[in-house]
Amino acid sequence: MSDPQSSAQAQMTNGQITEDEASLYDRQIRLWGVEAQNRMRSSTVLILSLRGVAHETIKNLVLAGIGRLIVADDSAVSSEDLGTGFLFREEDGAVGQNRTKAALHQISSLNPLVSLTAWESLAPFVGGSEGEIVDVLKKEKVDVIVACDLPKAQLESIDSAARKAGSMFYAAGTYGFYGYVFADLGESYEYVYTPKPTPENTSPGLAKKTLSYPSFTQALSNEKWTLPASQAAEGGSPYRGLTRNETKNAAPGVVLGLLALWEYEKKNGVLPAGGEGQVAEMQASAERLRLDLGVNGKALPAVDPHMIEHLASHATHFFPPTLAVLGGLLAQDVLRALSRKDRPIVNLLSVDSMGGVGTVGRWAMGEGKDA
Repeated sequence: MSDPQSSAQAQMTNGQITEDEASLYDRQIRLWGVEAQNRMRSSTVLILSLRGVAHETIKNLVLAGIGRLIVADDSAVSSEDLGTGFLFREEDGAVGQNRTKAALHQISSLNPLVSLTAWESLAPFVGGSEGEIVDVLKKEKVDVIVACDLPKAQLESIDSAARKAGSMFYAAGTYGFYGYVFADLGESYEYVYTPKPTPENTSPGLAKKTLSYPSFTQALSNEKWTLPASQAAEGGSPYRGLTRNETKNAAPGVVLGLLALWEYEKKNGVLPAGGEGQVAEMQASAERLRLDLGVNGKALPAVDPHMIEHLASHATHFFPPTLAVLGGLLAQDVLRALSRKDRPIVNLLSVDSMGGVGTVGRWAMGEGKDA
């Protein structure tokens, strides 16, 4: 009988992966397979903004063996940044340095096999034109762009350009105990999966499925929220018409809070800071959104005021447990999207780290088609 590790290494060499890579990534090669690992090692991932959730995300992506990582940020490390993750070290004099410059050594030490590029600016992704963003993404051959903790309006603009450039897009952010991940993998994303066994086929082989993702703007547009949940793929509410139990399983509360927070940000140009009037404004928005989306009133008669108060008071604060949980989930899904092995997020993940709840909602997209 051949040695499993030797066999894996031989396969990887044939797949143009070195013995060092085969040894380093042996465990995940056994899990995902040679082809999936090859896709990851040939990929380029761009991370925008090294605040908060980016730290855990970067760690997991680099350790998994992506080919190239580009990190971009235009701000200097502050004392508050020191508590958000491992990339910035006070003993290394990180405070005052550009975030990408301060993080380079920590990132490269995780896995020297990953090519690392640092940009000390967020231009043109922030402040530039859509055409400029498209040009950069195409020039750098970016497979996935991950925008962290940026205002929703900026995320929508970046996503629009990513779709035109053919790059997959993730948006993610945390607001105190709460956070989200949104995925837009393009209009025709294909992945492989293993179907569930049936009495007629107890050992099914791999199958392919194609998903059509909407943009961030399309997914959360309220133009068609009056449509029932059965028509969610057309932009209808994913909650309208659900039974009491179905609504509880969908856990719409956190999403309503996030939507109210984004409404406040759009109207006022900044995130709330906890003022009494701000809390009341967000609570009113969340209640209106609950009705607009047709959420079952027996399952959720009102949006949790404690959650709204927390979001309004801590929208600009980072909590390490939330960052760790969301960053891990985000990185895992980016790797899944790159490997095209199993279904990625479809398409909005909301997380309550203190409540231990994470729910994926399907916004303006269907079940997908067999390829």
